Amino acid sequence: MRQAREKESRYCEVAVIGAGPSGCMASAAAAENGLRALLFDANDRIGRKIYATGGGRCNLTNLRMDKECYHTGGSEDLSAFFARFSVQDHIRFWESEGIWLHDRQGYVYPRTDQAATIAEGFEKILRRAQVEFLPGQRVSDLRLYSEEGKRRFLIQTESGGQYFARKVILAGGGAAGPQYGSVGDLYRIARALSHSVRKPLPALVPLLSDDRDLKAAAGVRCDAKVTLLREGAEPVSERGELQMTDKGISGIPVFQLSAAAARSLDEGKTVTAVIDFLPDFEEEKWSAEIARRTGEDKDCMLSVFFLGLVNRKVLDLILRKRGLQAEKKASKVPVEVLAGIMEDMRGFKVKVTGTGDFRQAQVTSGGIPLSEVDGDLQSVKCRGLYLAGEILDVDGICGGYNLQWAMTSGWIAGSSAAKERSGTK
Repeated sequence: MRQAREKESRYCEVAVIGAGPSGCMASAAAAENGLRALLFDANDRIGRKIYATGGGRCNLTNLRMDKECYHTGGSEDLSAFFARFSVQDHIRFWESEGIWLHDRQGYVYPRTDQAATIAEGFEKILRRAQVEFLPGQRVSDLRLYSEEGKRRFLIQTESGGQYFARKVILAGGGAAGPQYGSVGDLYRIARALSHSVRKPLPALVPLLSDDRDLKAAAGVRCDAKVTLLREGAEPVSERGELQMTDKGISGIPVFQLSAAAARSLDEGKTVTAVIDFLPDFEEEKWSAEIARRTGEDKDCMLSVFFLGLVNRKVLDLILRKRGLQAEKKASKVPVEVLAGIMEDMRGFKVKVTGTGDFRQAQVTSGGIPLSEVDGDLQSVKCRGLYLAGEILDVDGICGGYNLQWAMTSGWIAGSSAAKERSGTK
């Protein structure tokens, strides 16, 4: 990719703002369809956020695609977008470049298990397509400009660069990951072009609690089912590896529920997480286990009485909530309290008082509503403007879904911009 000099006024067919996964895919799709792109990014290299995805292994997509895997602020159906650039299209895109992929129970990664493979793959693709990359160029202003009857976009960067473009694709991400350059600045630019923005909130983040007793179980990782209770909403549940922290709860099931929790908390509603530390027990089997334990000899400490059920730290936490210690004799605790402790193992409540911030978030919940773009992801507020990736109000659960949306929306925006050759109207 050629790098342009700073502080020059230039014209291009399409300007792509943001060199993350959606912006790179949009640039590649535009070039494939004959439209040369100029690619802007505040970072000094493309795909900086890609390097951190999937724990550095880059979970690109998932073979299981259901509508429940994505959230939007409305009732929009994303299936038409994924029909245009599907999971299989995504896989073929990389493997046609000699970048082979593999899946682990449906979770698809590059065969190298290195996120750098995808970032460097984009570099190779864009170089071959003669996409011009402008590193260190954060766009500070975007407006419509008319001269001699021609309507163009005027792009200005913080370093003083000035550019004119016939089409613009906003693909600079949301507010998640400011350490990677995503600071939510494109929301302001979109608003100036008549778009609305559903309040951005952190998603795929830990849930926080002001319960100091949680420190007793900090560091524990275990299989659990987490149910989110929100004022005025139906309960939602997820199961997976739970992580207990001194500030709250974390892990995949918590991440999956975090966007819903963040939205309810932002609305001032009460949120509670209910943890089932023993999700494999069916009700009949669990009732029998309670009856068996409470009917046994109780001449032992509580730590022995409850041995084999939950992690010792979890037991200490549950007992602390009841004002008990593991060294207390079970015989000195009423049977109904012993049964209640066992029930707590299946329904331990954590009052959620907050979420991790955008630095911890893997994705943004909120953004520009899908109702403000058409099926080509062209703005219905400002023709010639396209939107892709995280800037739109779409967020997926963990498992490669957000990268799939980035690639799908980027491909649609880039190829659609190229096919509408008539310019802005």
